[in-house]
Amino acid sequence: MKLGYLGPAGTYTEEAARAAMPEAQYLPYTSIDAVFDAVAQHEVARGLVPIENVIQGPVTETLDNLYRYADRLKLVNMLALPIQHALGVLTPGTPIRRVLSKDQALKQCSLYLHEHYPQAQQVEMASTSSAMETIIATQQHDAAAIGSPAALAHYGLHVVARDIGNVQRNTTRFAVLGVATEAYHAPTGKDATALVIYPHRDRIGLLEDMLGVLSKTYGLNLSSIHSRPDTHGAFRFYIEVEGHLEDPTVASCMAALTKQLGDEDVEVQIFGTYPRCAFNEPRLQTIGIIGGTGKMGLWFERFFRMAGYTVLLSGRRTPLTYAQCVAQSDVVIINVPISNTVAVIHEVGPYCRPGQLIADNTSIKTQPVAAMLAAVAAGVEVLGMHTVFGPAVESVRQQNVVFTRTPMSGALAEEFASIFYKYGARITYTTPEHHDTQMAWHQNLEHFTKVVLAQVLRSRFSDPRALDSYSSPNSRRSLITMGRILSADPELYSEIQSYNLQAPVLIQAYCEAAQTLGQALMRGDVQAFKDSMTASAADLGPSYLKDMLEKSQLLERLP
Repeated sequence: MKLGYLGPAGTYTEEAARAAMPEAQYLPYTSIDAVFDAVAQHEVARGLVPIENVIQGPVTETLDNLYRYADRLKLVNMLALPIQHALGVLTPGTPIRRVLSKDQALKQCSLYLHEHYPQAQQVEMASTSSAMETIIATQQHDAAAIGSPAALAHYGLHVVARDIGNVQRNTTRFAVLGVATEAYHAPTGKDATALVIYPHRDRIGLLEDMLGVLSKTYGLNLSSIHSRPDTHGAFRFYIEVEGHLEDPTVASCMAALTKQLGDEDVEVQIFGTYPRCAFNEPRLQTIGIIGGTGKMGLWFERFFRMAGYTVLLSGRRTPLTYAQCVAQSDVVIINVPISNTVAVIHEVGPYCRPGQLIADNTSIKTQPVAAMLAAVAAGVEVLGMHTVFGPAVESVRQQNVVFTRTPMSGALAEEFASIFYKYGARITYTTPEHHDTQMAWHQNLEHFTKVVLAQVLRSRFSDPRALDSYSSPNSRRSLITMGRILSADPELYSEIQSYNLQAPVLIQAYCEAAQTLGQALMRGDVQAFKDSMTASAADLGPSYLKDMLEKSQLLERLP
């Protein structure tokens, strides 16, 4: 198969072409325009051009040609290539008065050039290879070229400096082109779709409407968006979203864009769909869940599979053992009952290896985090996690997820937490002790007070349903919360009471306050109640009370 690429030979694009199609016949072209035309004219079956660089951003010639050839060509694949810029000369030690390279390479190395060769003239060439060829052909001993170390060595230039790019992980994405009549590749679960939205006339709010269809209505994640002006004062918006064009959600979104915006002289063109290719591929690929056969474990499985990860489940009734699950996973989540968590951590921890992440998902953090730190070897990252919701939620959007960083939390822990952030969770970072103090209020004390309320209800009221006719909005919400708690698993809630080390102090403080205030009321000292209410309102502050009142009114308006 013939593959045309932006030449000449020895450029990064040729390196990308060989990586993309190792068995192809490679044909260099002098410009990006020429590569597009060669594919459109069937001179080659595939074309390869740079489309975006992590430092410099989009390659505008490629974006313009994608629009120009949208009816004849399509994007069939993407490739990310690490770019290692080096500086080469004919004769080491000779003063450098000129630096030759392609404009993108000069810009990507601007910080190094400014620091080391501020007086040197920067000469833009058609390609990095042509810069090297020119220095060799004209024997410019006072000139240097920027290119890959391999290309510099190929042309006989001496490398005098390596890794001179503005960032350490400089990467360029390359687009693989095919003809428009080709079928799309089968969905992989990690795909992207590229399109352009071109409003031929401007109006206020149009971009917001476009993004509203993509993100709000259909919930697609934008992985890239760029704008390019036309010659009439309007802009084309180049967008990449996650998902395959044959996915029902993506297909419906594309149809909705055309339907909703088309009547406004807005052009929507699909460039193609292909396996997703990020600048930095995630290190986390496979997530293993220990205790993954319960309701929350199955929720995790659905969530992570939807996010594009491979998920392994290991439990008491699965053929996959703990050791096998850990051996195949990048992240190991301990998701077992609180009473078993520490024991399972000590069983699983020795299987973990450096370069893995272990995390627990329990509503108690002090003991599990300490157990993980003690159970795993150096080089294993440790992160505490508490998803403050149950398996009935359909989405993590606006749900609370609390992470407790540890001295053994690093890049993997950050990448893992970012999965939840990406899909709209409200992320909080804290310590295990502070987490347990907060949860002693939200869980232990909340459960305790509602169970006590239930005891009074069943001992004093023969028909609890009769209370509903006399309920206020406040008491109604209290009764609803009580009913929710009583409908939950008593084993789980008793474990929460048993294992949160911060709970007894809080419950004792509650009982003492209730006893003091209750006895005052029974003595007829209503002023004590008034004073307590007034003091609490003053200490909590008007801003907090106003916020709570607004949230209460919002709940009252919900169906």
